[in-house]
Amino acid sequence: MSIVKGYVQTDLGQIHYRKKEGEGLPIVCFHQTASSSAMFEAFMAEFAGSNPIIALDTPGFGGSYDPIDEPTMDQYADQMVDAMRGLDIGKAHLFGHHTGASIAVEIAARYSDLSESLTMIGPVVITREEAEMFKQVYPKDFSLKADGSHIMKMWAYVEEIGGNHSLALHHREFVDTARAWEGHIKMYSQIWDQDFIALYQAVQCPMLIMCSENDVLWSIFERAQELRPDASVKVIAGSNFQLDEAPGEVASAVHALISEG
Repeated sequence: MSIVKGYVQTDLGQIHYRKKEGEGLPIVCFHQTASSSAMFEAFMAEFAGSNPIIALDTPGFGGSYDPIDEPTMDQYADQMVDAMRGLDIGKAHLFGHHTGASIAVEIAARYSDLSESLTMIGPVVITREEAEMFKQVYPKDFSLKADGSHIMKMWAYVEEIGGNHSLALHHREFVDTARAWEGHIKMYSQIWDQDFIALYQAVQCPMLIMCSENDVLWSIFERAQELRPDASVKVIAGSNFQLDEAPGEVASAVHALISEG
C-alpha cells in the first residue's frame, strides 16, 4: 500500500492530507484532538475495499495551517469542505473519530449533498451540563516552558488517554500533541459549544457508530444508540486509539457499511 501526502489550498491556508489511491466514492477521514491524519494509516492498510481514502489534518494540527483566530466548529467543518472541493471530491463517505466525529457530523447535517454515509467512533452526544463538565477537563495547559517541563506533561497526557498501546504510537501522538499545543486549546475552546445532538438527529445518510468500553465517551454511547436507532452499531476493542489498536475491526465495519449501500 502506498500513501501519498499532499496539500490543498483553501481560502484561509493549506490543508495537509494523506491519501490511499483507489476507485469509487472516497472515504474522507477526520482525526481526533490532538492527533493528525497519521492516525488513519493503519486503517488505510487494513481496508479491503477499493475506495480511495483521504485523511485531512484539521487547521492547527498535523501539517495544516494554523488559524489566526479561534474557529467555531462550523468554521472548522467549512474548511474541511473547502479542502474536499479543492481535491475535487463530490459525494463521499465521511469518517470521524472523537473531535473528527464532531466535524463529520457537522458536514453530514449541513452538506447532505456531500454525504453518502457517516461513520463515527465516539459520537459526542453530550448534554449542556455534560459539556460544562468536559470544559473543566479539556483543554490541558500545554504552554511552552523554558525548562522543557511541558514536554513531559504532554508525554504523560498521551499515556493517560491510552496512547501507550505501543512505544511507536506513544511517540507519534506525543509529537502530534506537541505540534498542536495551540490548536488543541483552540479546538477545545469551541467543541463543547457545538449542539452535536441537534446535528446528529438531522443527519439523513446511513450511519455507523462505534465505541469501545474503555473509550472516554463510552458512558454516552447508549444515548447515541437511543437517539438514532436507525444507525448501525459496533462495539470495538481498544480505548481512545482504536484505529491503531483494532484497525482490522474498524476497517471491516466501515467496509460493511459501504457495501450495504
